[in-house]
Order: sequence, then C-alpha cells, then structure tokens
Amino acid sequence: MLAFLLLATCFFAWLAYRFYGAFLDRQTGIDDARPTPATTINDGIDYVPTRASVVFGHHFSSIAGAGPIVGPIVAAAAFGWGPTWLWVLLGAIFVGGVHDFGSTVLSLRYGGKSIISACRDLVGERTGKLLLLFVFVTMVYVIIVFLDLTAAGFVSTPAVATASGWFVLMALAFGWVIARSRLPYGWAIAIFVVLTYGGLALGHWFPAQDIGKNGWTVVILAYCFLAAVLPVNVLMQPRDFLSATFLYAIMVLGLIGALATRREFDMPAFTGFHSENLGTLVPFLFITVACGACSGFHSMVASGTTSKQLRRESDVRRVAYGGMLVEALLATFAIGCVAVVGGMQGTAVGTFAGGAAVFFSALGIPQSLGIEFATLAVSTFLLTTLDTCTRLARFLVEELIGRSNAAIRYGVTFLVVVLCGGLAVQQFTGLDGKPMAAWQALWPLFGATNQLLAALALVTITVFLRSRGITILFSAVPAAIMIAMPMTALSLMAFDAKLDLLLRMGAGLQLALGTFVIGMSLRALLQLGGSGPLRAGDPA
Repeated sequence: MLAFLLLATCFFAWLAYRFYGAFLDRQTGIDDARPTPATTINDGIDYVPTRASVVFGHHFSSIAGAGPIVGPIVAAAAFGWGPTWLWVLLGAIFVGGVHDFGSTVLSLRYGGKSIISACRDLVGERTGKLLLLFVFVTMVYVIIVFLDLTAAGFVSTPAVATASGWFVLMALAFGWVIARSRLPYGWAIAIFVVLTYGGLALGHWFPAQDIGKNGWTVVILAYCFLAAVLPVNVLMQPRDFLSATFLYAIMVLGLIGALATRREFDMPAFTGFHSENLGTLVPFLFITVACGACSGFHSMVASGTTSKQLRRESDVRRVAYGGMLVEALLATFAIGCVAVVGGMQGTAVGTFAGGAAVFFSALGIPQSLGIEFATLAVSTFLLTTLDTCTRLARFLVEELIGRSNAAIRYGVTFLVVVLCGGLAVQQFTGLDGKPMAAWQALWPLFGATNQLLAALALVTITVFLRSRGITILFSAVPAAIMIAMPMTALSLMAFDAKLDLLLRMGAGLQLALGTFVIGMSLRALLQLGGSGPLRAGDPA
C-alpha cells in the first residue's frame, strides 16, 4: 500500500509541477530578464546569489523540519490514513504550493523583504506591524516546539547527537570547499555526502554522553545562535544542502523497501470524524497536518531567506513549488510509517523511525541501524528549521526598526535564543490534567497559529495579484480555506476550559490579531479595482 501511495503522489506531483506550475509562472509573469534581489544587493551575508540545487536544499530542509512527519502521523493516528493522505496531496498542489510560490514571488518583487513588508505597503502600516507581531509569536512557537523535539531526540538516541555534531562540522568544511577551493562541484558533493553519512557509523560506535534534556537545549541554542549570525553560505546553505540528501535516501530506500516487503497497513483508512485527542476532523485534520499540505511558516522561509538567494526568477517554480510537492512525498512516507506499525508508538518521531526501519529491514538493513538513520534524518531537519527560524526572527526585528548592523544582528539573535530557551523548559497541562512536554502542549496552538499565518500570507498574495491586474481565483480559494480552518480551531481552543490557561490566552490573542489583519486585508482587496489576466510585458 505504501508503494502505491508514494508512486501515486509522485505521479500527481509531477503533473502538478509540469502543468499547474507552468500556469503559476504565466500568471505571475516570471521573467529571467528581471534581476533578483540576490544579484542586485549581494551583501555576502544574507543576499547571496546561489545555484538552484543548493537553494532547493536550503529551502526544503528549512520548511520540512518535523512538520511533515509529526503532523501527518498524529492526524493519521487520529482520523485514519485515508483523509490525511488526500489532504496532503490536494493541499500541497492547490493550497500549500500556491502559498509557497506566491510568497517567494512577492518577496522578489519587494527587494527580498519578507511578506510582512509587502503587507505594510499593500494593506497599511498598522496592519503590517500587527502581522509582524503575529509572525514573531509564530516563530517563537516553531523554535520552542522543534527545540524540545530535538533535545528529547538527543537524550533518547545519543548516537544521533554525535552524528549531528559531525554533520555540522562537515557542513562547515563543505561550505569552505565550495567557496574557496577549485574542487569541481560534483566531486565536492560526492565526497562530502559520503563523509556526512560516515557520521551515522561514528554515532553508532561513539554515542554522545548524556547531559540531560536541558543540557542539550543549551547546546542546540548555542548552535542556532552561530548559524543565524554567520554568512548564509558559511553554514546554513551547505548544511541544508547536505541534510536534503537524507530525505532523498529515505525516500529511495523506503520505496524500494515498500516494493520488496509484503507488509500491509495495520490501521484503518478512516477511523471516524471525531478523535478524543484532537477533536473533530474539521477543522483539526487541516490544522494538525500543517507542513505536509500547507504551512504559514513556509511564507517566512520563502520571503525571508530563499528569496535572498535565487539567481533568477524561473528558479521559483523549482525551489518553492517543487519543494512543497517533495514535502508532500515525505508526508506520504510518514503516513505509511504510522500505518505499518498500527498507530502511534510513543512519540511521532519514534513512530516514524520504527516504521521506516520496517521498510528498510526488507533490504537487509538491521532495525537498530534503520531507526538511528531515520532519527538522524529527522534531527537534521529539526536543526535546519531551528537555525532558519532564529535567523527569520532576527530579520523581523530588523525590518521593524529599519536598521541592520553587526550589533543588532548579534544582540537580537541572543535575545531570541534566551527567550525561546526559557519557554522551552516550562511544563504545561494537557486535556487530561497531567503535565506534558512543551512541544505536545503547544502543537495544537502552533498548528492553528501556523495555519492562520498561511491564511494571512495568501490574503496578502491575493491583494498583491489584484493590485497588478492578475486573476486572483487560484489564490483566493486557498485563502478562504485557510481562513476558515484555523479561525474555527482557535475559537474552539480559546473557550475550551480543559486547556491550560496560558494556551487559552494565546489562542484568544492569536484569534484577535488574525481577525483584525484579515479584516484589514479584505477591505484593501475590496477597495482595489477589478482584476484581469496579466498582459504580456506587464510588470507583476
């Protein structure tokens, strides 16, 4: 069954990339004759023109994180693998793909600035500042959730901690070789991919010493600080490129293993419209899946870091739209992992690793090694999202104050990691009254806030399209879907007496901010003139 789902996802993703991606190119007037911010600014720190294959590695690794693994696994365990897979497939093609593509194009047309700057120009200064506050809170959610997951992973699997440290060293060396040596690009990739994978054996033989979850939290935050302040091509680009290879390996091994094994799914395709843990299928399926189908965090990566690295506009479809489609493939594999082991087995990451090991074992790979490899892959995505998110939080503050220098770069980044580290070690109360980890408590609120950010991004994109005389149906319909689902979820959470008071207050605040920003954006949209198809040669 997994082989069928993966092959079907590949087929429909190819069709979408080939035809719907071309449609998006035409509608937004993609033109390589128009210079990109990376080429016009090129400051050597954040704006660095880079080949598309490297940018794709950065973009995909940053948007993926644990989202397309944790979300689909939790949703499939709650509602069944059938509706989860359908939303992943349709959402990635028609909602998330449009969201990511549009966010990148919008940023390119605004000098590489974030989508918030575009909102301030299109909708209004006050609305833009409120959106910035909303997005900053979302970035804090992301860092806390993924920081907690990464630290817990290092504690449970010390081999992954060793391999992750080795991976960072290889990324630094890879970046230096690409920038300073005369070694051909293809040879550099081949050598460092092999060296990076050698970290798996190193971790297996020399697992890291246990320094506790809080100890690993400090180490990870120190890494995030360094990665967020260094020039993007020193650590972030090479690390993200190498981390993407883990996905490719998992997909290839998983597909071959699925074809080789006769293991069927050990859970039903549909379990019902209500889950004791999550609530009703609508809206919580669409909130829980998040990154596998559509994620507001993607708009910040696309307009925050990716747009500052693209050498030409035609790379947008390959990097942004293609990245979303590949993420749907990863989410499909995650659904197969939870289905083959019969549901959640402890944590979502542990379930993913255990399910992946089942498929890898069909190829003769020992189960223990398969689990370590899958856990390491998740860890690389988590670290990549963490360092990107820390950098994005710094960008938000720089855009707010309108200045950027070394002191601001270091100072703001330090404050971000201290704030998130302090919140990550807090304990929260679950629906059953028992204490739970930060990521478990914040995931529903993170999901709703993250999806509302997607709605805000899609509304801003729609305003931009209409202001340029471009037909808006292909962005307006996804925007309507993404407004309805998170607003409903946040309303339910804000008035749920079983939830922790802090979470209810957070849901209420996000609901109020989202309502205001969406209202102002819709008013700006209605005030614009009629829309029509983009004429050849028109600026977009």
